[in-house]
Amino acid sequence: MSDPKRGGSRDISELKQRLGLKKATPPAATARNGAPGGVVPPPGLAPPAPPQPVIPNAADDPFAAMNAMAAVGTVQRAPEIVIINDGKPVENVGPSSHGAMIAKIVAPAVIALIVGVVIGQIAKSANLYNAGLKDARSILGDDKAASTVKNVKKALSELDGVLDEMKNKSYRPDTAADKKLRELSGRLDVKTATVFRTAAAIEPELTGLVMSFYAGAAEVKGMVDTHVKAAAADDLALAAGRTAAGNAQVKDTDNAALASVGAVRYGALIQAPTETDRTDFGVKIVELGPPYCGGPNPVTSGKCDNNEPPTAYAYRNEPGAGWIKGDLQVGGSDSVPAKKLVLLLPNGTRDALIKGSEPGASEVFYVKRLRALADRTKKLIEEANKLEQRLQAESNKSTRFSFFL
Repeated sequence: MSDPKRGGSRDISELKQRLGLKKATPPAATARNGAPGGVVPPPGLAPPAPPQPVIPNAADDPFAAMNAMAAVGTVQRAPEIVIINDGKPVENVGPSSHGAMIAKIVAPAVIALIVGVVIGQIAKSANLYNAGLKDARSILGDDKAASTVKNVKKALSELDGVLDEMKNKSYRPDTAADKKLRELSGRLDVKTATVFRTAAAIEPELTGLVMSFYAGAAEVKGMVDTHVKAAAADDLALAAGRTAAGNAQVKDTDNAALASVGAVRYGALIQAPTETDRTDFGVKIVELGPPYCGGPNPVTSGKCDNNEPPTAYAYRNEPGAGWIKGDLQVGGSDSVPAKKLVLLLPNGTRDALIKGSEPGASEVFYVKRLRALADRTKKLIEEANKLEQRLQAESNKSTRFSFFL
C-alpha cells in the first residue's frame, strides 16, 4: 500500500515539472565577475560562461521540451532573417548597390557641370560680341578720343585741301603751307597701341581693315614729318635759290621792254649752218642785255626815248663778254629764222637752271615729296570712307544677352 502512494506523489511532482508549475531551484551565488562559487579567476583569464538551461528530450516529454524552449526564447530572441529574392546572384548584390549609390551622387554633379559649361560658353560668346560692338563704336567716332576714324579722316581731308592749294601753285616752296602741314601732323598722331588693343574684339576681317587704315595714317604722318624736316633743312638752299631767281628777273633799268613781259635775263639763240657759216644747228642759252634804240650801241637807261620800241637787243654767249646785237623774235607760227633771239618761258626746269644745282635739287625733291604725299592722302581718304561704312553698320547692331554682366 505504501509503494503506490509514493509512486503517485512522484508522478504529480513530475507532472508539475513538465507543465512548468514547479518552482526552479535558485542558482548558486556567483562572484561579481560571474565566476561560480565566488572564486575570482586570475588576471587574463575570462570567467566561464554561465550554465545553459537543460531542455528535456522532446521524444521523452514533448510538453516539457516546449516549455523549456519557450522560456529560453523569452530570455534571448534569435535575430530575424528576411530573405529577398531579386533574381540576381548573391555576389552581385553588394557592388550593384554601391555603384547605384555613386551614380546617384555623381549624375547630378555631371549634369550641373555640363549646364555650367554651356552657360559659360554662351556668356563668353555674348560678352565678346558685345565688346566688339563697343570697340566698333569707339573706333568709329568718340569725341573724347583723337584717334577715331572720324577725327583722323577729318585731319586727312584738311591735309588734302592744303595739298590741293599747293598743287595749284605747282608745289612751289611755301613756308606758310609748310606751317599748316606741321600743325596737321600733330592731329595725325595715332595711339596705335590703344587702337589695336581696342579692336581686338572685332571680327578678324574688320580688324584687318582698321589696322590697315591706321597704319596708313601713321604712314601719311611720317611723310608729312619727313617733308617738314626736309623743308626746314633746305631753307638756306631755297633762300639762295629765291635770291638767284630774283636776280635773274629783268629790271626796268636793264631793259624796260623785257621787264614789262616778266622775262628773265636769259634767252635762246637759234643757229643753223649756212653756205658761209659752218656753225652747228641748235640753240644756245645766252644772256640778254639792254636794248638798241637805233644807234650802234645799246642804251644804258634800259629804254628808248618817248617809249619807242627797241630796234634790237643785246646778248652775249659768255658771262662778262661784250654785247652782241641781235634780233628778238616775238611772233611766228611754223618756223623761226636762224640767228634770232627767243625768250625762255617760265617752267620748273628754267627756274632750276637759274637758281642753281643745290637750290634746284632741293626744290625738285620738295615737289616730289608733296606729290607723293598728295597721292597717298587721297587713297587713304577712300579707305577711310569704306571703313567708316563698315564700322557704322557694325555699331548699329544690337547687343546680345549675357548671363554675366
